[in-house]
Amino acid sequence: MRRVLIAVMSVTALLLGACAGGGSNPKETGSLPAWVASLHAPKGVYRAVGFGQGDEIPGAVQAARKNALLQIVESSFGESVRYRYRKEGERQGFSTSASVHDFFDAAASGNLFGQRVVHNAVRKAGDGYVAYVMVEVAKKDIRLAYASFMKEKKARRDLRLAETRGAVLLETGHYRKALAFYRQKASREPGNDVWWIGIGAAQYRLGAYDKALSATDRGLLLNPRSFYGYWNRSSILEKLGRRGEAVEAVRMACTLRPSEVCRRRLQEAEMNVR
Repeated sequence: MRRVLIAVMSVTALLLGACAGGGSNPKETGSLPAWVASLHAPKGVYRAVGFGQGDEIPGAVQAARKNALLQIVESSFGESVRYRYRKEGERQGFSTSASVHDFFDAAASGNLFGQRVVHNAVRKAGDGYVAYVMVEVAKKDIRLAYASFMKEKKARRDLRLAETRGAVLLETGHYRKALAFYRQKASREPGNDVWWIGIGAAQYRLGAYDKALSATDRGLLLNPRSFYGYWNRSSILEKLGRRGEAVEAVRMACTLRPSEVCRRRLQEAEMNVR
């Protein structure tokens, strides 16, 4: 609890400094809400107050809530963890600090754990607004959310590594090895569209276009919003002479991920149909 109290004192100081330096009218901002200093949280709960400014009310409230969450995350993992981490193009410092900051970025969206807004207030300040938000989160919810976040983070990292390995095999001409790799992955995770689309890509390189289409379509059934699924499907359909369907596949890919490259390929595919 002591850590949270220290954090709130710093928020109060920030508020006073901001009001003094920003030219805000004291009559507009008024005194701090009485509950700002009332941090008597129930046992097993973190509670903090955040301050935020913005040109519009939603922006000010969001900034205040995010500030309160930052205090809570720091109180959970130790305040010093914030100051051992920098992100300037690449990570520096301790991996634990990086994980905690990634966790905070996710938590600050408001979807990661059972936070509850206890109090909030918004006041006019010059041309904008100042907001104060008190948030509380059960300690057990933070622990569960962090464990879940780390599990998902590891799964995403493992998937990226696996995708990279398969792509390297394809790019270096080891098509049969790539096919075996993707098949092995698909047998273990049959519900993952990435592996089926990978199988389709390998079969395409080997000239087995019907099998490539079948595998790619299976991947698209699992994930109807796969850019690579539609992109690859177009190439396969062109080889099968089904140019009209190939155009539709490219169009779907461009809808999911618009780009100049995609636009040019769509134009070429449409010309091939004429």
